[in-house]
Amino acid sequence: MSGATLAAWQWLATDEGRALRDAAASIGATTPAAVMGLRKLGDADAVRAAIELAQARQRASTKFPDAAGLWCDGHGVEQASSARVAAWKAQRFAGERTVDLCSGIGGDLMAIARVAPAEGIDRDPVRAWMATRNAGVPVQVADVRDAEVADRLVHIDPARRDERGARHHGLGGYEPGLDVLQRLWADSRGGGAKLGPGIELPIQGAPAGSELEFISEDRTLVQAVLWWGACARHPGERSATALRGRDVRTMHGLPGTMPLREGAYGACIAVPDPALERSGLAGASAARLGLAEAAVGLGIAHGPMPEHDDAWWWRWFRVEAEIPWRTDAALAWLRDHDAGEVTVKTRGKAVDPDALARIWRGRGTRAWTVFMLRHGTTLRAFATEPIAAA
Repeated sequence: MSGATLAAWQWLATDEGRALRDAAASIGATTPAAVMGLRKLGDADAVRAAIELAQARQRASTKFPDAAGLWCDGHGVEQASSARVAAWKAQRFAGERTVDLCSGIGGDLMAIARVAPAEGIDRDPVRAWMATRNAGVPVQVADVRDAEVADRLVHIDPARRDERGARHHGLGGYEPGLDVLQRLWADSRGGGAKLGPGIELPIQGAPAGSELEFISEDRTLVQAVLWWGACARHPGERSATALRGRDVRTMHGLPGTMPLREGAYGACIAVPDPALERSGLAGASAARLGLAEAAVGLGIAHGPMPEHDDAWWWRWFRVEAEIPWRTDAALAWLRDHDAGEVTVKTRGKAVDPDALARIWRGRGTRAWTVFMLRHGTTLRAFATEPIAAA
């Protein structure tokens, strides 16, 4: 970004810029008339920054409880770890000198700085300024390729999109790439690299003894973290962590396949938390619960009612009936069973769930969840109702 842009942000943070900040936060749609009104309070660069800030803070409210005071832009908010995820990760850096590379607006750095002596590095002067204000620690404007990390822990959030906006799923396409990451792994005492949840597995070039953690937040898979050195709590294993409300749970182990049990379904269909599934630990959890897949690679299990503590990791649906999978025949069954709201779930794009839900929605009083699952070349349909795990 240009120096003028940084200057605009810096001016916006002054007492003189407060009026423009407040005015931008109070307007609704950014109509030409509204923008012209803001121009009475600042120049064009400052107005653009004020509008960006107001809109970004609104987006940030779902990630940060103190978003109203956050210095941020829209892209920075999109890329930042949420406060809950960052706080979970920061525990591994507690009390240790840590440098946060590619700090962005400081989503992770804010959490790390609360528990450890920390500083950041980012090559974007605006983002470095934002992170400094947000985290309250120094953030240097520099290229992380030149960062000295000896005797420190490292957190790094490499870019996963190239200059054309294409997303990469291997470390070779990250920026900085594998060569820089390998130097950090060798030179630092340990650390964590924030990766996209869709990272190609197994990770080519990962350091020996590293731990790969997948993290979900409110049942949405949000990131993977490759921990190495002193920060790897379970060397050579994978971890799954789920943050749900105030509840946080984690498990670790070696990835494996899910048990297989073809034929008739059990009393329940169970859908694993995405962190559990992506980590490859769903198979071990399913075995403890007496669950199994009905087809290899289905990713959805069936079995008895939940009675084990692992049940928390799954969403549960009581199977009422296997119904005809053909659209008209399924519609007739649902109408005969007082269908009102209908939710359709599937795997592997076996059907268009939204289209079927619209067709099957009725005027009845009973809400149904219909699973449309492909077993080899066969499509099977199950009418279910959600239940809470014991």
